[in-house]
Amino acid sequence: MKSILVPVDFSDVTLKVVKAAIQLAKPFQSRITLMHVVEITPQILGIGPAPEAVPTPPPEELADSGVTEKLARLEKLLTSVGLDSHSVELQGAPVDLILSEAEKARVDLIVLGSHSRGPLYHLFVGGVTEGVLKRARCPVLVVPLSDPTS
Repeated sequence: MKSILVPVDFSDVTLKVVKAAIQLAKPFQSRITLMHVVEITPQILGIGPAPEAVPTPPPEELADSGVTEKLARLEKLLTSVGLDSHSVELQGAPVDLILSEAEKARVDLIVLGSHSRGPLYHLFVGGVTEGVLKRARCPVLVVPLSDPTS
């Protein structure tokens, strides 16, 4: 296993995901690619006599939320345990970008987290983890937010 893609969203599960990737990468000295995707939301149209668009923040404002510094801290953690890593920041549809990066970098494994959201959320919204699982061409390890035995 030469390379691992680790998409992170800086939620509660992020550190568990990175630690799982470290455990898998150390024996093989795999290269880890940390990836963060900012999803660009479309403008929302109001319902009324005339359409009203609610503008979304420009991409520069979305990117200026400390993501680079957070990725740098995670990279420092990886290098402190002797692993080679780099990070990627992208904007767009998370599932498509994760799969595209996995193909482009020819990763051997994708390690990502799962949030504990209810069945209605998954029915109506879906999830990044599910989208990646359905379409990935390489193995995917899903790290849950909580331990199912607790």
